[in-house]
Amino acid sequence: MTDTKRNGWGGVRSGAGRPKGTTKPEGVRRQHQVRAYDDEWAIIKAFASIVKKDPERAIRMMKTE
Repeated sequence: MTDTKRNGWGGVRSGAGRPKGTTKPEGVRRQHQVRAYDDEWAIIKAFASIVKKDPERAIRMMKTE
C-alpha cells in the first residue's frame, strides 16, 4: 500500500484513519433505510433518539399502543 505518484501525493500515511479502540464493544450500528414523508420523519427521528438513549422506555412505549 505504499503507492505513490510522480507528484508525491497519495500512499499510506502514519497516523491516518480511525484510531483503534474507538468503537463500542457491541460493534458498530448497521445502517438501514426508511422512506418517509417529512411529518413522519420527525416522529421517526424523535423515537430513534429515545431508542438510543433509553431502550427500556422505547419498549414500554411500543407495548402501550
